[in-house]
Amino acid sequence: MNTGIELERVTKRPEYLAIAATRRKWVTPSFIVQARPAETEVADIDPAESEQPGIEIDPITRIGFTVSKKVGGAVKRNRARRRLKEAARTAFSKYGSPGWAYVVIGRPAAISYDFEKMQADMRWALAKLASGADLKPSQNGQNKPKDRKNT
Repeated sequence: MNTGIELERVTKRPEYLAIAATRRKWVTPSFIVQARPAETEVADIDPAESEQPGIEIDPITRIGFTVSKKVGGAVKRNRARRRLKEAARTAFSKYGSPGWAYVVIGRPAAISYDFEKMQADMRWALAKLASGADLKPSQNGQNKPKDRKNT
């Protein structure tokens, strides 16, 4: 069932900030997934010497979890975090992109949200982030930045 993707934790604040700075995210009712794509070094690799020409990806997927006080007291936050960790454990090892770093942010619904639905949302979010669906502008123009001078 495991595809060989290694999982590590994101633990330091600068790592969380670096992932958030990419502005890649997918929002669901019970959590938000932020992502930073794998960094590849193409310049130093000779395509004739590499098994995959021009691509060198770190196979380790990094995951961090955070649940703010908006969700509730310590007991509620810990319950939400435990549920998110278990949903992520099953989804990221199979559907996570190698070398990417993710932050899962718990929302208030994570406490009582149906666990099967949470797992399905986790798989859906990972697929959407990997495909770049979060980068595509909407057709009705809602993703365009507002011109503050004319408002």
